Amino acid sequence: MSKKTNRVNELEEKVNQLDAQLKRAVADYQNLEKRVSEGRSELTNYVGMELVRRLLPVHDHLEQALKGMSDADRQSGWAKGVELAVKEFEQVLQSEGLVEIPADGVFDPALHEAVDTREGENDKILEVVRKGYNLNGKVLRPAQVIVGRKQGNHPEERNSDEGSERSTN
Repeated sequence: MSKKTNRVNELEEKVNQLDAQLKRAVADYQNLEKRVSEGRSELTNYVGMELVRRLLPVHDHLEQALKGMSDADRQSGWAKGVELAVKEFEQVLQSEGLVEIPADGVFDPALHEAVDTREGENDKILEVVRKGYNLNGKVLRPAQVIVGRKQGNHPEERNSDEGSERSTN
Protein backbone atom coordinates (compact mmCIF):
# COMPACT_ATOMS: atom_id res chain seq x y z
CA MET A 1 0.00 0.00 0.00
CA SER A 2 2.84 2.40 0.65
CA LYS A 3 3.96 2.09 -2.95
CA LYS A 4 0.46 3.01 -4.09
CA THR A 5 0.29 5.91 -1.62
CA ASN A 6 3.65 7.25 -2.87
CA ARG A 7 2.43 7.07 -6.43
CA VAL A 8 -0.77 8.93 -5.54
CA ASN A 9 1.25 11.61 -3.70
CA GLU A 10 3.59 11.97 -6.67
CA LEU A 11 0.65 12.35 -9.04
CA GLU A 12 -1.06 14.89 -6.76
CA GLU A 13 2.17 16.90 -6.59
CA LYS A 14 2.52 16.74 -10.37
CA VAL A 15 -1.10 17.92 -10.80
CA ASN A 16 -0.44 20.84 -8.42
CA GLN A 17 2.69 21.79 -10.37
CA LEU A 18 0.86 21.64 -13.69
CA ASP A 19 -2.03 23.63 -12.22
CA ALA A 20 0.39 26.35 -11.03
CA GLN A 21 2.09 26.41 -14.46
CA LEU A 22 -1.27 26.72 -16.19
CA LYS A 23 -2.30 29.62 -13.92
CA ARG A 24 1.01 31.43 -14.62
CA ALA A 25 0.63 30.85 -18.35
CA VAL A 26 -2.93 32.23 -18.31
CA ALA A 27 -1.80 35.27 -16.28
CA ASP A 28 1.13 35.87 -18.67
CA TYR A 29 -1.23 35.64 -21.63
CA GLN A 30 -3.68 38.12 -20.06
CA ASN A 31 -0.80 40.53 -19.35
CA LEU A 32 0.36 40.20 -22.96
CA GLU A 33 -3.14 40.92 -24.25
CA LYS A 34 -3.30 44.00 -22.02
CA ARG A 35 0.10 45.30 -23.25
CA VAL A 36 -0.86 44.74 -26.89
CA SER A 37 -4.15 46.58 -26.35
CA GLU A 38 -2.35 49.51 -24.67
CA GLY A 39 0.19 49.57 -27.52
CA ARG A 40 -2.60 49.74 -30.10
CA SER A 41 -4.26 52.54 -28.16
CA GLU A 42 -1.00 54.51 -27.97
CA LEU A 43 -0.40 54.00 -31.69
CA THR A 44 -3.91 55.15 -32.54
CA ASN A 45 -3.49 58.25 -30.35
CA TYR A 46 -0.11 59.02 -31.94
CA VAL A 47 -1.48 58.70 -35.48
CA GLY A 48 -4.46 60.90 -34.57
CA MET A 49 -2.17 63.47 -32.99
CA GLU A 50 0.09 63.57 -36.04
CA LEU A 51 -2.87 63.95 -38.37
CA VAL A 52 -4.29 66.85 -36.36
CA ARG A 53 -0.81 68.42 -36.15
CA ARG A 54 -0.55 68.29 -39.96
CA LEU A 55 -4.04 69.79 -40.37
CA LEU A 56 -3.39 72.78 -38.09
CA PRO A 57 -1.49 74.82 -40.72
CA VAL A 58 -4.42 74.32 -43.11
CA HIS A 59 -6.76 75.62 -40.40
CA ASP A 60 -4.43 78.59 -39.79
CA HIS A 61 -4.46 79.50 -43.49
CA LEU A 62 -8.24 79.27 -43.71
CA GLU A 63 -8.61 81.53 -40.66
CA GLN A 64 -6.20 84.04 -42.21
CA ALA A 65 -8.20 83.98 -45.44
CA LEU A 66 -11.40 84.70 -43.52
CA LYS A 67 -9.76 87.57 -41.65
CA GLY A 68 -8.58 89.06 -44.92
CA MET A 69 -12.05 89.23 -46.42
CA SER A 70 -13.77 92.57 -46.72
CA ASP A 71 -17.35 93.10 -45.57
CA ALA A 72 -18.45 93.06 -49.21
CA ASP A 73 -16.70 89.71 -49.73
CA ARG A 74 -18.46 88.26 -46.68
CA GLN A 75 -21.85 88.88 -48.28
CA SER A 76 -21.11 86.62 -51.26
CA GLY A 77 -22.31 83.06 -51.38
CA TRP A 78 -18.85 81.54 -51.75
CA ALA A 79 -17.56 83.40 -48.67
CA LYS A 80 -20.47 82.12 -46.59
CA GLY A 81 -19.71 78.64 -47.88
CA VAL A 82 -16.06 78.96 -46.87
CA GLU A 83 -17.08 80.20 -43.40
CA LEU A 84 -19.39 77.20 -42.98
CA ALA A 85 -16.65 74.84 -44.14
CA VAL A 86 -14.19 76.33 -41.65
CA LYS A 87 -16.74 76.00 -38.82
CA GLU A 88 -17.35 72.37 -39.75
CA PHE A 89 -13.59 71.74 -39.94
CA GLU A 90 -13.23 73.24 -36.44
CA GLN A 91 -16.04 71.02 -35.13
CA VAL A 92 -14.32 67.92 -36.52
CA LEU A 93 -11.04 68.94 -34.86
CA GLN A 94 -12.85 69.60 -31.58
CA SER A 95 -14.55 66.20 -31.74
CA GLU A 96 -11.07 64.67 -31.93
CA GLY A 97 -10.19 66.43 -28.65
CA LEU A 98 -8.59 69.64 -29.95
CA VAL A 99 -8.96 72.64 -27.63
CA GLU A 100 -7.52 76.10 -28.17
CA ILE A 101 -5.04 77.21 -25.50
CA PRO A 102 -6.23 80.42 -23.84
CA ALA A 103 -3.78 83.25 -24.48
CA ASP A 104 -5.47 86.22 -22.88
CA GLY A 105 -3.81 86.39 -19.51
CA VAL A 106 -0.46 85.70 -17.93
CA PHE A 107 2.36 84.04 -19.87
CA ASP A 108 2.79 80.34 -18.98
CA PRO A 109 5.89 78.71 -20.50
CA ALA A 110 4.16 75.32 -20.38
CA LEU A 111 1.44 76.59 -22.74
CA HIS A 112 2.93 79.59 -24.52
CA GLU A 113 6.03 80.35 -26.56
CA ALA A 114 7.25 83.95 -26.27
CA VAL A 115 8.35 85.11 -29.71
CA ASP A 116 8.87 88.75 -28.73
CA THR A 117 8.50 91.23 -25.88
CA ARG A 118 7.10 94.74 -25.83
CA GLU A 119 6.70 97.41 -23.24
CA GLY A 120 3.72 96.57 -21.10
CA GLU A 121 2.63 94.81 -17.93
CA ASN A 122 5.18 92.18 -16.90
CA ASP A 123 4.41 88.65 -18.17
CA LYS A 124 1.05 89.69 -19.62
CA ILE A 125 0.25 88.36 -23.07
CA LEU A 126 -0.13 91.37 -25.34
CA GLU A 127 -0.73 89.68 -28.68
CA VAL A 128 -1.21 86.20 -30.11
CA VAL A 129 0.98 85.56 -33.13
CA ARG A 130 -0.20 81.97 -33.68
CA LYS A 131 -2.88 80.08 -31.76
CA GLY A 132 -1.87 77.10 -29.67
CA TYR A 133 -3.79 73.91 -29.07
CA ASN A 134 -4.14 71.04 -26.62
CA LEU A 135 -5.12 67.62 -27.90
CA ASN A 136 -6.73 65.35 -25.33
CA GLY A 137 -5.08 67.23 -22.49
CA LYS A 138 -1.59 67.40 -24.00
CA VAL A 139 0.00 70.46 -25.58
CA LEU A 140 0.02 69.80 -29.30
CA ARG A 141 1.32 73.23 -30.26
CA PRO A 142 2.08 76.05 -27.82
CA ALA A 143 0.57 79.44 -28.54
CA GLN A 144 3.13 81.88 -29.94
CA VAL A 145 2.68 85.16 -28.12
CA ILE A 146 4.18 88.59 -27.56
CA VAL A 147 4.73 89.20 -23.86
CA GLY A 148 4.79 92.47 -21.94
CA ARG A 149 7.90 93.71 -20.09
CA LYS A 150 8.17 96.84 -18.00
CA GLN A 151 10.69 99.29 -19.42
CA GLY A 152 14.07 98.94 -17.73
CA ASN A 153 13.29 95.37 -16.70
CA HIS A 154 15.42 93.79 -19.42
CA PRO A 155 18.66 92.22 -18.15
CA GLU A 156 20.51 93.52 -21.24
CA GLU A 157 19.49 97.09 -20.45
CA ARG A 158 20.61 96.78 -16.83
CA ASN A 159 23.95 95.25 -17.87
CA SER A 160 24.59 97.95 -20.46
CA ASP A 161 23.77 100.66 -17.89
CA GLU A 162 26.07 99.08 -15.34
CA GLY A 163 28.82 98.78 -17.95
CA SER A 164 28.56 102.47 -18.87
CA GLU A 165 28.76 103.43 -15.17
CA ARG A 166 31.92 101.36 -14.76
CA SER A 167 33.59 102.94 -17.75
CA THR A 168 33.02 106.46 -16.39
CA ASN A 169 34.60 105.63 -13.02
